[in-house]
Amino acid sequence: MENAVKVIAESVSGIDIDVGVSSWQQMGTNRYILEEDFKVSGDIWRVHLSDADPYPSSPHAHCIGGTKRFIGCKLHLGTGQLFSASNKPMGRRLETSQFERLIELIRPKFPGVVLPIPV
Repeated sequence: MENAVKVIAESVSGIDIDVGVSSWQQMGTNRYILEEDFKVSGDIWRVHLSDADPYPSSPHAHCIGGTKRFIGCKLHLGTGQLFSASNKPMGRRLETSQFERLIELIRPKFPGVVLPIPV
């Protein structure tokens, strides 16, 4: 049953559900972030909406898989600039066609967010 919502656990305080690659994560009392994974040119980018660390942009993306050249990097979703995990600019940008493809994939999932993010 692909694309089905599955109840993982129930308790008095809430219900944990699995909706596939999208997931809500609790970030403290009554704070949740939405994450979604997108694959572009062999790299998997996890987009964070309302991340506790909004740097380098809000939302932004983390490379969580794929080619080793980007794993661990953060991506500004306005400029395409790459940052290290410690938020230091790497002096590089994601290739334009890859950045544009990623933005195209993200837009429908986050309809309330203007992408690319105005700088």
